[in-house]
Amino acid sequence: MMQEAQLAPIRRMLFIEAAKQPGRFSMEGEHFHDAWEIYYLVSGERCYFIKDQIYRICAGDLVLIPVNVLHKTSPSGKLSQPHERLLVNFRTEAVSTLLPGREEELEQLFERYPVLRLNAEEQHLVQPLLARMLAEQKEQANGYEEYGRLLLAELLLNLLRMAHTRPNHDGEEGGGKRPYREIAEVARYINTHFEENLSLGELAGRFHLSPYYLSHVFPRVTGLTLVAYINRVRIEEACALLRETELPVTDIAYRVGYQSVTHFGRVFKKAKALSPQSYRREQRMFSGGHMALKS
Repeated sequence: MMQEAQLAPIRRMLFIEAAKQPGRFSMEGEHFHDAWEIYYLVSGERCYFIKDQIYRICAGDLVLIPVNVLHKTSPSGKLSQPHERLLVNFRTEAVSTLLPGREEELEQLFERYPVLRLNAEEQHLVQPLLARMLAEQKEQANGYEEYGRLLLAELLLNLLRMAHTRPNHDGEEGGGKRPYREIAEVARYINTHFEENLSLGELAGRFHLSPYYLSHVFPRVTGLTLVAYINRVRIEEACALLRETELPVTDIAYRVGYQSVTHFGRVFKKAKALSPQSYRREQRMFSGGHMALKS
């Protein structure tokens, strides 16, 4: 049974894979990475849940996922066809020396453009770069790691150029139909009202849904139970407050919506494998090495 989102650690500086999946394939749960992710849909259609938005993507679309952002793909409908995709995960240091001074631009690219809908010319540029990166990783010829990073840098530079010609959020939200529209609205509300006393009954009533429907459909769309999603949003806000303020842990617990400091501590430690106090100390130890594009 799905309870908490799971960190899917990326153990390489750069990793790329290709996969073909049946139309009804759905990620078992929502997860996040400690690295950046580029997802390119070669064929088929998918629904992509990213933080609190749902996008319907099709062949030629490229999805950009920042570090530690929750995401999940699912079928686009009952008659979904098989799909093929290319996936790249990379850490900051893979390109930091190749693209000096571009950290802020790249961070903004991933934040502002969860989906880039590529035209035919752009697809003919991007897909061969991804294919070449995949081939280098498979063949492992002399210098393949360095060449892979060069190809990644070329890809990112081209994506920055493409973004200059587009408004923010190039991809249209794909939640126009039930249940995607409803769940996206609930998720957005949680992200902006996490400090409130949220409950299944209150949220169901606010959005005119039955509690049974909401409790069953929310994890089907997002990969997380409603409670797990609320906890995830609250804990990420608590992390920001621990890093960026001097507020006592007790104040932070109440500020992010927990009525019990003890309960907050248990949920935080389960999510981060550290107590709030230890997390704050660890973050301050490494704060001198902070970069805008975090690895």
